[in-house]
Amino acid sequence: MKRLLAWVIVVTAPAAALAQAPDPVLDRAAVLIADAAQWEIREKQIPSIAVAIVGPDGVRWAGAWGKADAEGKVPASADTVYRAGSVSKLFTDVAVMKLVEQGKLDLDTPVRTYLPTFQPKNPFGGEITLRQLMTHRSGLVRESPRGNYFDVAPKDQADTVQSLNETALVAAPGSITKYSNAGIAVVGEVVARVTGMSFEKALHSLVLDPLGMTSSGLTAAPFAGRVAYSEMAAFDGPRVAAPPIELGMPAAGSLYTTSGDLGRFAQALLNKGAIPNGRMLNAASLDEMWRRQYPDPGTRIFGLGFVVADMDGKRVVGHGGAIYGHSTQLLVMPDAGLGVIAFTTVDASNAITNKLADYALRTVLALKAGTEPPAFAKGALVTGAEAKRLSGWFSNGKRSVSTRIYNGRLVIDAPELVGDIRRTATGYIVEDAQTRFEALALADDASWIEVGGVRYARGEMPEPPLPNAELASLVGDYGWAHNVLRIYERDGRPFVWIEWTEHTELTRTAADRYAFPLDRSLYPFEALTFERDTAGNVTAADLGGIRFPRRDFGAEVEANIRAGVQANFAGLRAAALAATPPQEPPTAKPSDLYAITAADPTIRLDVRYAGTNNFMGVPIYESARAYLQRPAAEALARVHQAVRKRGYGLLIYDAYRPWYVTKMFWDASPVSSRMFVADPSKGSRHNRGAAVDLTLFDLKTGQPVETTGRYDEFSTRSYSNFVGGTDHQRWLREVLRSAIEAEGFDVYAEEWWHFDYGDWRDYPIGSKTFEELEGRSRR
Repeated sequence: MKRLLAWVIVVTAPAAALAQAPDPVLDRAAVLIADAAQWEIREKQIPSIAVAIVGPDGVRWAGAWGKADAEGKVPASADTVYRAGSVSKLFTDVAVMKLVEQGKLDLDTPVRTYLPTFQPKNPFGGEITLRQLMTHRSGLVRESPRGNYFDVAPKDQADTVQSLNETALVAAPGSITKYSNAGIAVVGEVVARVTGMSFEKALHSLVLDPLGMTSSGLTAAPFAGRVAYSEMAAFDGPRVAAPPIELGMPAAGSLYTTSGDLGRFAQALLNKGAIPNGRMLNAASLDEMWRRQYPDPGTRIFGLGFVVADMDGKRVVGHGGAIYGHSTQLLVMPDAGLGVIAFTTVDASNAITNKLADYALRTVLALKAGTEPPAFAKGALVTGAEAKRLSGWFSNGKRSVSTRIYNGRLVIDAPELVGDIRRTATGYIVEDAQTRFEALALADDASWIEVGGVRYARGEMPEPPLPNAELASLVGDYGWAHNVLRIYERDGRPFVWIEWTEHTELTRTAADRYAFPLDRSLYPFEALTFERDTAGNVTAADLGGIRFPRRDFGAEVEANIRAGVQANFAGLRAAALAATPPQEPPTAKPSDLYAITAADPTIRLDVRYAGTNNFMGVPIYESARAYLQRPAAEALARVHQAVRKRGYGLLIYDAYRPWYVTKMFWDASPVSSRMFVADPSKGSRHNRGAAVDLTLFDLKTGQPVETTGRYDEFSTRSYSNFVGGTDHQRWLREVLRSAIEAEGFDVYAEEWWHFDYGDWRDYPIGSKTFEELEGRSRR
């Protein structure tokens, strides 16, 4: 990738002071940090990254790498605007402290003094104060019923706060630390009420404008064309463009800013509140904000807004942020006179911003001290023979861990941990765009794996029992395309996937009510309650007043495709038949397509494209036949005999596919779903007769088995590493995969039913119909 180093000095001093002497420390640090950021972009497919180093005199250095737009035509730069997420909370809290200095607010006065209509149900007694809200000790739920993180059409922050009256506190005010975006929305409304302005105007007046943050604000509109392109990501899903959702709680997470602008804020912090034209805050106010407000231990200790920690014996204050495609880290070392800012553009990629910010701080500190800087940790993906050797199923009592190959690399699927496994100089870690977990160990002979200090022994996954009726009825997807909530079974227990990255075990507390764990997760002390219709079918999940409707995303996409196809099927087919397959050099092997049922007559066919039970909704083939290159067909026959010993048979959905059909599929599919169809300009594995779509059927009943998703489903349930469904469904998926891969096939990453024969590239693209093949297939 082209190297993009942007050197920036923020003008915060008289012109005579700008002629700074060369700084060899920053020069060397810049090279090292740039190398680290570019490695992250390459290894984890991050659209762009920006990092800045700040001192008392301003931004000393800033680098930006990658693309700022979806097409890759605009390089990221110092002018690129990023969404800061929860770093916004620091600005809200600074505004509060400004009003405290002016005598307009008191941190320990009941909040209802300023917001009389704020009346959430409080079964514990006691009053909520600003100090409790700013330190996440209010006892409020994480998200409000309206204007929450999932809400695509919020009214305004006042309505967000008003909706909290429909909720009940989950803990007594001041008793526990429980992170709450809703609580900071309340703080923002106090600022608005006391100043008599909208919160946005108040924030500009009190904080942004005095700091000269002219490229910062709470909405995207003023920065059209400057906001960095960003992506949503999931372990078992595609990368998609992040939705431009504006929050109904701007005080908690809506700041748009640049590295230079955020650097001005960090500079003011390093100068104990002093700014060129006065003071952002008094030094005593910042000291109070950086004081640990409550003594209880934890991974995050809060001052007033700021997270307070130590790094190598030095005090560090700051905050991280994550919001729809953007992640941020702001760290300040007040006593060392140093700050760092890091932005990334993949959702919840805080593992990267944290890693880069820590590395940048330690690197500059080491170089200033004249010592060797730390090495940036660069783990290598586990592939090839090593990945095959280390893949397997491991158990410890009633809990299990799976390591499997996905898209050619080794990944882990543990109870509350998923991600890529990487090899380092000292062992293995889990690290990808959204996860960094170092407490991982694997035996050289793959006889065991340790996750978080717990050892799991290698074994053969036994057939799991079916889940109980209640849990089985809850399993599925809820919510919206921009934010899915998934209920699934793991090791016989209920689990939830929420906010794209968190996999958490739930505890059943009553019928259709499941609590989040108290000691971890995004939603401790909260629970999901499920709604049912009069027929007993589950229709929604409720989280603190937020209603997640039950969804079948695959069926919704399929319905849209079918509507388009049926409106113009003749034209779609005519265009495909008139098109020409891509030209390519001669292949290593000639085509020798052979009927699968000729290889083994007991293999069953259910050729979906010969009927209407397919995603297009119309017959594509004129007859129900299935062909493969002869070696692949013969290998498939051996797979069939192997699974018969386990009580199953093979059911074939599709195999060789004429090229014109691939073109029809491509033209009919929405761009967002084209990972499930092949690009006709390149031809497909099916066109070469070396790919098969299939499932298992039960020899006793004759019925197809039920696995994690339907055949040809346009949803993440189709992915071969989908973390969802039931234990039994995933077990069946793995039974099929292990049996067919033992005979030289490889699963297609995004489709659990699709397997490619090992040498598929050696065969030519075919365009003959089944009827044209029929004569030679009967030999």
